[in-house]
Amino acid sequence: MPSRRSLVLFAVLGVWLALCYTLRFQLMENAHWVEVCDGKSAIAMCDVRATLGRVIHFRLLAWAALICSVPAFFIRGVNGRKLAWLGLFATAPALVLYTVTPAVFSALIAALRLVRDDRHSATASNA
Repeated sequence: MPSRRSLVLFAVLGVWLALCYTLRFQLMENAHWVEVCDGKSAIAMCDVRATLGRVIHFRLLAWAALICSVPAFFIRGVNGRKLAWLGLFATAPALVLYTVTPAVFSALIAALRLVRDDRHSATASNA
């Protein structure tokens, strides 16, 4: 049975995912901002949108998620679990904001780390 902390983290992850979708549909795909941010505008939201576009283009969110998830898979104990949760939180915006292919691998690796039982693997290595 999942612990209370895990259930809370899953709920927070769901809220984070909803916020990422809100950002995508209200800022990146909204026709209003597409018209306003035509390259000549000096509105701050246009700068945020342009920066986010560069982050998406260079897949920085997906790389950050992979950088957290891959080491988490090999680190035992609480530190590995924390790093896996961090990888999942970095994966959510990467999945929502158009960098699905690398982000899926990060989500899979982080999820596999979170479901692994550290107690079982520790006793098997000591035997």
